[in-house]
Amino acid sequence: MKSVHVKRYLILASIAMVALLIAACAPAAAPTAAPATQAPAVQPTAAPQPSSAPQATTAPQATTAPQATTAPAATEAPTAAPAAGGGVANIAFYQEPNSLSLYFSNQTFAGWAQAIYNRGLWAYDDKSQPSLELAAEFPTTENGGVSADGLTITYKLKPDLKWSDGEPFTSKDIKFTWEAIMNDKNTGIVSRDGYDKIESITTPDDQTAVVKFKELYVPWQLLFNNPAGGGFMPEHLLGTKDTLDGDEFFRMPIGTGPFKVTEWKGGDHITFVANENYWRGKPKLDGVTVKIVPSRDAGNAGLAAGDVDLVADEIEASIPDLDALMPKAHAQSVPSQSFEHYFFNLDDGKYGAAGNPIFLNDTVRKAYIMCINRDTIAERLLFGKSKVISNLWPNSQYDNTDLKPYAYDPDAANKMLDDAGFAKGDDGVRTMDVNGKKVRFSFNHETTTGNQLRADVQVLATANLGGCGYEMLPQNYPSATLFGTFAQNGPLASGKYETGGYTTSFSPDPDPSDNFKCSGIPTADKPEGSNWYRLCDAELEKLSIDQAKEADPAKRTDMIKEMQKIMYDKAYVAPLYNRLNTIGLSSRLQGINQSPTQADAYWNIYDWTVSQ
Repeated sequence: MKSVHVKRYLILASIAMVALLIAACAPAAAPTAAPATQAPAVQPTAAPQPSSAPQATTAPQATTAPQATTAPAATEAPTAAPAAGGGVANIAFYQEPNSLSLYFSNQTFAGWAQAIYNRGLWAYDDKSQPSLELAAEFPTTENGGVSADGLTITYKLKPDLKWSDGEPFTSKDIKFTWEAIMNDKNTGIVSRDGYDKIESITTPDDQTAVVKFKELYVPWQLLFNNPAGGGFMPEHLLGTKDTLDGDEFFRMPIGTGPFKVTEWKGGDHITFVANENYWRGKPKLDGVTVKIVPSRDAGNAGLAAGDVDLVADEIEASIPDLDALMPKAHAQSVPSQSFEHYFFNLDDGKYGAAGNPIFLNDTVRKAYIMCINRDTIAERLLFGKSKVISNLWPNSQYDNTDLKPYAYDPDAANKMLDDAGFAKGDDGVRTMDVNGKKVRFSFNHETTTGNQLRADVQVLATANLGGCGYEMLPQNYPSATLFGTFAQNGPLASGKYETGGYTTSFSPDPDPSDNFKCSGIPTADKPEGSNWYRLCDAELEKLSIDQAKEADPAKRTDMIKEMQKIMYDKAYVAPLYNRLNTIGLSSRLQGINQSPTQADAYWNIYDWTVSQ
């Protein structure tokens, strides 16, 4: 087992290892370099070099997600009793949030930071079930919280709730949050999907909010809640503002969660201290410090040195290395529905940010998938701790298991491309005739810096694709830049990219929000929206809309599986592998029970303790 401390000679050895993998598994050598494509406004950083990985372990068994249309069994944790001595937990984030509100950020790390200081009506526990926070009860037809026609949801709040500044939290804050999301002057809002289905919110008293929908909206439970929603915004501080775009409040916000933000030093740390106004009472910890580190390796070095208690978002291949630190530290992993995928900018120019036109061709996209040795990624780079996937709903009951991942077959892919008339040039790069012009199969690929596994995968994919006549040019960015909103000129949101890659999931409810709706494509006139694929397929959009209105769980599942088949047949995305939710954990930090959802470890942070 290698040490988690990163040494220069280990990195060099890793480069040699990936080179051997490429030589063993990939076809012909990559073509010579071509002129770079036009870069986004923000200057990218250089793609990092690949790293080494430990020995293989067995992949985990799949988990089953709860049915979205069945009322889940909400639980309520007991009021936290402060632990003797309190103490501070130190968490390492290798991606710095670009906001502390998910309404203004697409970053998973922003969501995790938000879970520390701000809560919605409920969170999702280690069994993917709602754990009540501000809500007194989970709305059902039995308790009158859901109307017979399903169009009205009544939220009942706990009594005497307070913001972290001591001001009362009331149903008026729920209504204000919805109005702020729907306010067109707030152009930085990431997505209004779901909230735009609400017709009205009335507040008959301070503890009751009545939400009336325009039409049946099955995934209503995700609105206003982590991990998919952004909690609430305080009317008493923000209610008089004309716009919330760029507001400094979201760097030093107040909230309703176990801790409150006291300092954010960019590039260094975010400090949270115990919130005495949290409804459960003061949490067991005195505070939490999020340390901003340049990479997972840097976080793991801190874990080994005893300076860090938790490293967020570990990769599967690091698990044996982390466990080698026992009893001082170890890995904690749970199966999840998260997936890593590559994708294309499929805008044909209609939405103002055309991608590379070669990817508008089904054959080019399918051959692209067949040319990447995903089995090598799963078995060698991830050392058997993950599996290749065919769709974006893996490891759940919505997974269309009739669809088998496209096999790695560069010979067949090359033949497909040859037969289509996309010949290789002298430099080995193919071309396509587009409106009388020859367009080379050369394109950028954008993902996050500070992620060594993604760098390894890029190295392998670049070489694999080179053997098929594609030229992939890595062009990576810090997370805050890559995941910037349209208003922030984020490369993905604004469509200033050709291909990209990252991890996400559609859980605990399978609703993909507006990711596959034509109306979800961000534009200058409508900058909100999560359809960064810039994909507009009428059949796919209809299914995406209809599944959110289908109350019958079996019929809804069939619709989601049909969405997968369309995406599979047309190769709209390149699914790579299913992720584990994995963290590096020191032995002094106790009480962590990760959720399979994107809420990850932070849903019960009020119950964490540290040994002194």
